Amino acid sequence: MNAEYSYEEGRLPEFLRPLFWEVDFDRLRIPGHERYIIERILELGDDAAVRWAWHTFGPEAIAQTVRRSRAISPNTANLWAHILGIPRRSIRCFSKRFRITSRVF
Repeated sequence: MNAEYSYEEGRLPEFLRPLFWEVDFDRLRIPGHERYIIERILELGDDAAVRWAWHTFGPEAIAQTVRRSRAISPNTANLWAHILGIPRRSIRCFSKRFRITSRVF
């Protein structure tokens, strides 16, 4: 891992704190919360946050999150599908069932 992204074992770097305002950031750990962390960074993160996620989790974990997530927007999913070469048909938030459910609220 790049020294620029060093952090205490399992903890997120402090510069990511604003992305996780609704949870206790000091208790948030990477093991067990990878998908949630990736979703939040892809949806709300800046370039530094995305670089950190890329170096920390790798492109395959990010691609898997894009495919399975219901928490990211279609715009975010579309961007990452293009970047990672993921077919749209394999992305959950593009499925007809997801689009119908998300309109309820």
